[in-house]
Amino acid sequence: MITMASEDSNDITQLASRLVRQQGIDVIVTVQPVKGGRNNRAFRVTGPDCSWLLKQYFQDHQSQRDRCASEWDWSQFCWQRGVTWGPQPLIRDEKNLATLFEFIEGRHLRKGEVSDDHVEQAAQFVAEVNRHRGHPLARNLSDAAEACFSIKDHVNCVDRRINRLSSLPVTDPIDAQLQEWLRSSLIPAWGLIAEKLRSSVEPDQYENSILQSEHCLSPSDFGFHNALMTATGRVRFFDFEYAGWDDPAKLICDFFWQQDLPAPRESMHHLVEALSTPHSRSELEYRVKLLFPLFGVKWCCLLLNEFVREDRLRREFAQSMPISDNRRAQQLERANHLLLTVHDEFDSSRTTPHHPS
Repeated sequence: MITMASEDSNDITQLASRLVRQQGIDVIVTVQPVKGGRNNRAFRVTGPDCSWLLKQYFQDHQSQRDRCASEWDWSQFCWQRGVTWGPQPLIRDEKNLATLFEFIEGRHLRKGEVSDDHVEQAAQFVAEVNRHRGHPLARNLSDAAEACFSIKDHVNCVDRRINRLSSLPVTDPIDAQLQEWLRSSLIPAWGLIAEKLRSSVEPDQYENSILQSEHCLSPSDFGFHNALMTATGRVRFFDFEYAGWDDPAKLICDFFWQQDLPAPRESMHHLVEALSTPHSRSELEYRVKLLFPLFGVKWCCLLLNEFVREDRLRREFAQSMPISDNRRAQQLERANHLLLTVHDEFDSSRTTPHHPS
């Protein structure tokens, strides 16, 4: 259950009323928190005959990424180009790190419900936005969060996440359990995967970035955890604060490792087709197969964000409640279970995939 202090509630209602009035609509609104957010606060703003979504972003002084601006720029670009899979952006308040969006009426998909049709719709969204990647306005979009354009970039990204977890202070028993699991389980598994990556490719292929023409526009944090199914059966997506230019192999691997509402692996071809041409498809398939176990380790780290102070503060801001020790223990158990899947994935990829000539 989400609760808010009365002064916070009054401030949000005043902010929502002001933004709605700036849209030329002078009505009395009510504001209700929307549950489920992990990084920011979201509210349904309701007038007599219309609803909007108000999103207020966590201010992280240690991060160089302006998530409010990133989501606004991405959403504006999509709607200007006629790509309407996400909510329409209406107005942004830079001072208060808030944005007013169209409110999407729909329901969350359930575990086990994600189908090939849903993945095909996700691929249609990606294909549509990337049809406009050559437009001059697309070059104004920033790189996605943790964008990677070489195999070395991907390895370094996971190294940073593991090192960050390994350097956390031990202040209670669950912290000690985390450090023991990292030493005995995750770090050894990562060592094998990273070494396999380095030995599977030529040095220049490991170091060199993919061509700029192969970069894609990525919604980032992309999956059915950030989607609603409307009454017509159309899936619409949201939360684009990490969106931008990225490696299409990263988009695909992240999409199929997403843990809350996993997508069926046999539907991967939809995204591969959406992000490649007939000439580049075999190369993209090769890089996805090569990098897939790496992203399993990355997702083990992502499940442990509640142990990291800045990530925990963002979660607590979004949910208006502290993260419990029990929650951290559950996430460590999930990460350990996921690592078993990573081992299976790594074992099945022991044979180096053939690089297309």
